Amino acid sequence: MKGGKRQVPHRTFSLLPYQLVPYSKYSIPFIIETVKKRHIEGLSLYELQDYLSGLGEGDILSISTCQVLRFQALITEAVEKIMASGYYQDFKGNKDTEEGPLIGFLVFAEGFECVKSTHPIRGPCGLSYDFYLSGGSYFRNAPFLFGTPSQFR
Repeated sequence: MKGGKRQVPHRTFSLLPYQLVPYSKYSIPFIIETVKKRHIEGLSLYELQDYLSGLGEGDILSISTCQVLRFQALITEAVEKIMASGYYQDFKGNKDTEEGPLIGFLVFAEGFECVKSTHPIRGPCGLSYDFYLSGGSYFRNAPFLFGTPSQFR
């Protein structure tokens, strides 16, 4: 303390929009679509990269195999958070196969509708927002469904 004043450390608080994933340049819908093409539609990594390169308008969109595997890991972690939270009793990932919970989550997320906002948010973004609100919002440092936000590290 200098001069009787207590110095408060400077902190930045930033809340990301619900469709963004912390530490990623890809949005939730893009990540879900990529994982869906790989695991539901059965595209090989080569076919998936070819498909994604056609999405860029004028620019070639290229994603490495490692990035696709990171997407899968992110979704697998989200499945574990949902299963552990018990917020969504209607989500039951098929545990008979290794990919069962992942595929079950993709289908569940695509059809989800969050009605906790003024205007309903549909799909994976709605699920992310709903999970955030169900977990207590920022008041209780709720876990994010997709990743861990920097403001709660």
